[in-house]
Amino acid sequence: MAALPQKKMKAVRWEGKALSVSVEEIDVPKIKDPLDAIVRLTSSAICGSDLHIYRGRMYNDHPFTLGHENIGIVEQVGPDVTTIKKGDRVVVTCLEDKPGSNGESIAEGVIGISDKVDLPEFIGREGGQAEFIQVPFADDNLFKVPLGKDLELDYLVLADIFPTAWFALECAGQVIGDTVVVFGAGPVGLLCAYSALLRGATRVYSVDNVPSRLAKAASIGAIPINFDFGPADLQILKLEPNGVDRSCDCCGCECVDEYGNNIENLILNQAVNVTRPGGGIGVIGVYLTHDLGVVQIRLYQSLLLKLIESGKARPSFVFEKEYKIEDAPKAYQEFNEHKVTKAVFRFGKH
Repeated sequence: MAALPQKKMKAVRWEGKALSVSVEEIDVPKIKDPLDAIVRLTSSAICGSDLHIYRGRMYNDHPFTLGHENIGIVEQVGPDVTTIKKGDRVVVTCLEDKPGSNGESIAEGVIGISDKVDLPEFIGREGGQAEFIQVPFADDNLFKVPLGKDLELDYLVLADIFPTAWFALECAGQVIGDTVVVFGAGPVGLLCAYSALLRGATRVYSVDNVPSRLAKAASIGAIPINFDFGPADLQILKLEPNGVDRSCDCCGCECVDEYGNNIENLILNQAVNVTRPGGGIGVIGVYLTHDLGVVQIRLYQSLLLKLIESGKARPSFVFEKEYKIEDAPKAYQEFNEHKVTKAVFRFGKH
């Protein structure tokens, strides 16, 4: 296995200071285990989970490379990797699995997050907001997509937010014909509303107070609800007096009311208020980090890939701006301030 000619790479680093990231030159990762792979990244997105760290609301080791939404080309594989080869185009799944003794995968770590305080059971792995990434258990953690450069950002969201959004509806129990409320119109919330429509919802309400997000929700066929004009649950009950069938919390503990006050249980209470008796509520928003659940990302990737390849799904609509890695401080600031709905770093020529 030939060594990579490049010895250093640029990476987005968390240094432990709130509202600040830096771009540093660090060593290119190497194969450390026979089941490892090295992937040259072509795109890496900023996720809302990265903002929990950026805002200082979630502990993370430092210095540390961020980023768990990644896609790229395999450059090296360890000798025991069997299903992935050099040159494959792959999505790096955000949760690190390892093979279990019964043939099933076991969640072991998180890519781009290293929280020894609230997530001591998970191994923290350096992230992919960088030019290269080391991926352990490559057969389990790399998801192959068609070669080429087409649909790059559609495939990229298979790393995390598209399966996560779909999972929210699974948790809520959505079936064809349901009415659905999605609290939060950030990237995950928008994809949840989009997924609800793909799955046959008759009406989908999208709750937020950022005009650009609500406009994007309306553009995909959702009904925007701006809570700046009053509590969302009261607005929705005027339109749905008997309540809706399903509600999804795609925001979590950082939610605010119409006055800008952070009330951590606000969405949970409103979801209960607007959901009819016998309906369902799906919660994927983060509350206590040590109570984080694990989304089975791989369970939904193949299904969602088929929707993308068939042309029925184009989830890349959530992206608004591309950045060079050198502009990471600006990208984080603009994403944090809701100036862009979704930000992505692009590497090389596209």
